[in-house]
Amino acid sequence: MDVPVTRRPMHLRRIEMRAWARDDGLWDVEAHLHDEKPFAYVDPGRGVQQPGDPVHDIRVRLTVDDDRVIRDVAVEMGSMPFGTCHEVKESLRPLVGERVGPGWRHVLKKLPRQATCAHVREVLVPLATVVNQGMSLGRDPAGRIAIEPDAGRATPPSFVDDCHSWRADGPAVARFYPQFSRRR
Repeated sequence: MDVPVTRRPMHLRRIEMRAWARDDGLWDVEAHLHDEKPFAYVDPGRGVQQPGDPVHDIRVRLTVDDDRVIRDVAVEMGSMPFGTCHEVKESLRPLVGERVGPGWRHVLKKLPRQATCAHVREVLVPLATVVNQGMSLGRDPAGRIAIEPDAGRATPPSFVDDCHSWRADGPAVARFYPQFSRRR
């Protein structure tokens, strides 16, 4: 991306998300959020922070079954600006038994904003996509074709009309799921 003017770095946020197939038949999907500043500053709760010290270092794990039902959750607050941030470790417990899929954002509304960390909450939205991507090819994915035409499918996949390339009037839906195509 072109940068039109000189600039200096002020903040770095890294978010890494991964999915694992567990040996017990469940799936783990994890998010790691790491914030840092490229300069020294004084944090009111922790004192002087050096360049690269973590502002936030947060991990979130959802354990789901093959039906994408949450069986367990975990939150780890490795570094945060306030001691009270540790109090949210059990804040995702209400998600146990919920299903990751259509309506996920509505499910998240069941978590009161003041009951959990804003950063824990924000990684939950994209974690749903990682659940889908991680499970999409099954437990033995090597050599499998990612998407094959399926004219016999009765209901559209959740991703139809969820992005530009998978719009119902586009070429991808016409090719892979012609029964749901609205292409002219």
